[in-house]
Amino acid sequence: MVFLRRASPAVGSVSPANRFWFNKALKPPSFDVSGALQSLQKEGFRLQKGTLLDYEGHALEFSLITNSGNKARERMATMIQQDLRQLGINLNVVTLDFPSLIERISRNFNYEACLLGLVNVDLDPNAQMNVWLSSASNHQWNPNQKSPETAWEAEIDRLMQAQASTTDPQKRKAFFDRVQQIVWEEAPFIYLVNKNSLAAVSPFLRNVTPVALRPQTYWNVECLYFGNEAAGKR
Repeated sequence: MVFLRRASPAVGSVSPANRFWFNKALKPPSFDVSGALQSLQKEGFRLQKGTLLDYEGHALEFSLITNSGNKARERMATMIQQDLRQLGINLNVVTLDFPSLIERISRNFNYEACLLGLVNVDLDPNAQMNVWLSSASNHQWNPNQKSPETAWEAEIDRLMQAQASTTDPQKRKAFFDRVQQIVWEEAPFIYLVNKNSLAAVSPFLRNVTPVALRPQTYWNVECLYFGNEAAGKR
């Protein structure tokens, strides 16, 4: 296990800890090897002697890059490799130093798949404009489009602009719920896990109330203080 059971399956860019913006209708996919294999076979792939072949008889194989030194991602990549092997797919895991990784995914685009994380400390979906708008540079699967190449990308453009142009929270919620639904269906990113937020503090620190979202421990920093005795003792 990568996170020692201190994580839960993710369904999108918003964690369930972000209670208002999270789309509660979305559910993570179940682990189903036979179901996945049936779906692949419907698309023309076939399993032969433990290897998945395309309609021309070529073995299905690709590479996944991630940043070296990040033990959690290296272990996740190994687990993905093992899972895909059950489907007859050969995954090559390649670890790169971080500058080389960024070069691959943002400049020369010399990669097939990448395991990485986008950090967002803002609760509001407007902070994700640079990812979801088709014209944005962080629209990672097809950046800097002059116009949306697919109908669903055009729909996300419309919805993100609509939620940004109204002050009605419920309308904004409805627009962004639909964005999350489209992303869940089309899977431009495959979201894996939401890590638990863990905090350790001194027993002398008072008024500590950790929360799931950043900054987990210091959101009420103006109320924190050190007492003379351990918490809970008189």
